[in-house]
Amino acid sequence: MARKDLSRTVIEGGRYYRNCWERRASHGAERATTRAWLDAVEVDLDEAEESVPPPIKHVGKSFRDKLAPAMRWLASQVGRPWSKVYSELRDRFDTRTVAGRHVVEDHMLKWVRRHSDEGLLRHYYRFELFVDAHGILRKPKNLGRSYQNVRGEVASWSAGRVCASTYRGWWWFRRDLLGDACYDYKCKKHHFKNEGYMRFHQARFTPVGAMTAGELRYLDRLTDDMRRGLVIASPWPAR
Repeated sequence: MARKDLSRTVIEGGRYYRNCWERRASHGAERATTRAWLDAVEVDLDEAEESVPPPIKHVGKSFRDKLAPAMRWLASQVGRPWSKVYSELRDRFDTRTVAGRHVVEDHMLKWVRRHSDEGLLRHYYRFELFVDAHGILRKPKNLGRSYQNVRGEVASWSAGRVCASTYRGWWWFRRDLLGDACYDYKCKKHHFKNEGYMRFHQARFTPVGAMTAGELRYLDRLTDDMRRGLVIASPWPAR
């Protein structure tokens, strides 16, 4: 159960999981090196006088936040004027304290995009709300939807095609991968990936047809993550 002081609840997530592992690993390494040092000095008293046990590897502190309570509070304000939500946000999270300032400035205000009526998520890995043209806090259409479901929907819509903005407008292209797949993951050359994430050095883009107005509206509604896999640089030279 969250504490009454929500700003304190958020910052009490403890250490990052990796930071805990690194700290345990550093103590394990210290015990191993100390045992090795004791074995060495046990048979060599001069070594015992002239050396000390190896020091422990320093591991800095890295903390994580429990952001779910703050997300739930902000999501519960959807449909209200942003000016009132912002006022309550400042009242509920005292920004004169370090905890309140961290929660508001570093997290909650960054979850809200102002002066936008698009209603779209920019990235699936980020919790985002937006303020529409009337100043009302809104939830994007894709918020809460499964990333895999949306990705499958987009793949079905594109039907293996990619698109580009050309001198003739937006066009669909069919991408044909050429040559053998590259399995050298240290290769620095540019790669094209197929649906199975296999990498190729060469590709040929064949025009399929111009995009319709409805397809362009659908493309505009996609997140940046989804668009990145569909939109390519124009294969046609500019005129």
